[in-house]
Amino acid sequence: MYKFTFLLLLTLIISSCSSSKITTKQWLSDDFKSQKKERILIFANTEDIELQKEFENEVAVILLNEGISPLKMYELFPTIEYKEEPSQEEITEFVTACKAKNIDKILFASQKSVTVDTVHRKSLKNYINSLEPLRLEPQNENLEYDTKEITTYKIEAAVYDIDTTTEDKPIATTTLTATNPKSMDILKKHLLKGITALFEPK
Repeated sequence: MYKFTFLLLLTLIISSCSSSKITTKQWLSDDFKSQKKERILIFANTEDIELQKEFENEVAVILLNEGISPLKMYELFPTIEYKEEPSQEEITEFVTACKAKNIDKILFASQKSVTVDTVHRKSLKNYINSLEPLRLEPQNENLEYDTKEITTYKIEAAVYDIDTTTEDKPIATTTLTATNPKSMDILKKHLLKGITALFEPK
């Protein structure tokens, strides 16, 4: 159902000449816009407990500033252990435990995908290799080009209403797409900014 692999566990190995780009996209359902948001459980599922506490504490401050009572996963459910892919039974048990504590809204932070692409560098060698007679057929396959790796991360913070959500769909999301981010701090800053935007009055 979910793969909860938190973004800040990523080891970012980035060359100094790689370009960096970060974009954020928001989506809010009509239900999210119209519903009162009084209490929300923050769930940063990671095997690093210190990292989990740090992130959940920072998001808690955001919610408090918006008049929402935050609940933190590490405090409320300290015995639930990290699993990259929990079973459906475990998910059902978790939802039942939330409802027993009168929790209906949960904010999940999760990594959706990581892709690595190898592309040609914009180098003098590559431009010189391209200096051939103009032709329409494929270029010389023996040419060697300077290449670089572009790593793209897609991170999402999603709010679920477990009382009304159907087909496992969130009621609001902020999605961060980062290409060769320069640091974990920059990723976290943009994600927290995106989460803040979800709860700001529209």
